[in-house]
Amino acid sequence: MIEVYAPASIGNFSVGFDALGAALAPIDGSLLGDTVVVSASDSDEFVCSGDYAAKLPSDAKENLAFQCLVHFREHIAPSMPSVKLELKKNLPIGSGLGSSACSVVATFAALDKFADTKLSQVQLIELMADFEAIVSGGRHYDNITPCYLGGLQLTGDLIPDKSISLPVDDSWYYVAAFPGFSLNTAKARAVLPSQLSMHASVEFAQRLSAFSALLLTSRFDDALSIMNDEIAEPHRAPLISGFSEAKAALPKLGADVVSISGAGPTLFTVCKSLEAAQRCAQWLEKNYINEQGFCHICKLDSAGTRQL
Repeated sequence: MIEVYAPASIGNFSVGFDALGAALAPIDGSLLGDTVVVSASDSDEFVCSGDYAAKLPSDAKENLAFQCLVHFREHIAPSMPSVKLELKKNLPIGSGLGSSACSVVATFAALDKFADTKLSQVQLIELMADFEAIVSGGRHYDNITPCYLGGLQLTGDLIPDKSISLPVDDSWYYVAAFPGFSLNTAKARAVLPSQLSMHASVEFAQRLSAFSALLLTSRFDDALSIMNDEIAEPHRAPLISGFSEAKAALPKLGADVVSISGAGPTLFTVCKSLEAAQRCAQWLEKNYINEQGFCHICKLDSAGTRQL
């Protein structure tokens, strides 16, 4: 039996639209992500369990994890013996935390280990991106690569091996708050402009390149000072009830950054102390999330996808 866990992630990471992503690990030791269990069976079998299993299609053929299994058997490992694949869906759908990426990454990583196919990092990332695109509408790596590799990743087709790991300040804390309602990724992308002005394009390139260079040279405070999303956040914020109020309130409690995780509606903060993160989490629990929501104080998950 192979059991593999894949962590939640923050896509875009404010300054890096479709290019930066960060994996999350709650500091209380809980697992924020999906788990896939693969075991030998007399015939191929698929089971979906977990806190959010009921939110997925009841027909296995419509489930991404099952589609990954079918593809893997047909195109990667046709001689693999029959398996029972269980997806433990513990991340909400449409949360902005890379839910579909979690399912896909955990499934392919578990199948690769079970079948001992030894796919390379690039082969796995490309395979994962193909299937995550079924939900997101395009081959976006900014949830796939941090979910798979861990940490903060600069990622994309132009980057060797599809990803470069960026360092962060060890003292940073990240508060991730899912308000308890979903936001369809396609809807969140539909509100974005189809084109950017020359000025906006140049500014985006400058901000992302400067942010990455500042992290690589350990100028962490300078990196935080330019961490601002001018590409997606202004257009998506009106879709997220309570976000503008949080954006105004949380800096007064010690948040250095407040932004949208992925397509939303989860928001995240970057705080330079645990005390500031705790103040932000308390405010969010009272003012941002409903009874279906949750809030976690996190560090970055440096391990990424791993066998349990």
